[in-house]
Amino acid sequence: MIDHEHIRKLSPADGDIFLLPADSPYDLARQLGEAIAIAKPGVKVMVMCGDVRKLDVAAMNAAGWYRA
Repeated sequence: MIDHEHIRKLSPADGDIFLLPADSPYDLARQLGEAIAIAKPGVKVMVMCGDVRKLDVAAMNAAGWYRA
């Protein structure tokens, strides 16, 4: 369940990454992605569970995030 105390207005733009706590259920991340797609059709965002700073280069490459 989403804690309503932590809800803020979102204005998603292409390339945005929405980070949820690592223990968030996959279904919650999927629902957030679907809600964003309904609220702003065509926007390209990523919804992730966990700390993106903990990804190694191999994981980023696998996700299509190539380091320069």
